[in-house]
Amino acid sequence: MEHDGESGLAGWIRTTWMPFTERIPENQRDQFINELVSAYIQQVPLDTNGKAHVAMVRLEVEAIKNA
Repeated sequence: MEHDGESGLAGWIRTTWMPFTERIPENQRDQFINELVSAYIQQVPLDTNGKAHVAMVRLEVEAIKNA
């Protein structure tokens, strides 16, 4: 997955990780996300185009009800 720099990565965390970040007090949430992004970027630096990359697996499941 590719994100537009640190702000794109933070936006993805802010929206996709809500089940986890909602457990953090609201007044501390932005600081937590910013620190998480900084720590991630230290481990996986932005590419030469300023993109943040996250290695992940996407699992899609389709269910069909049989009569």
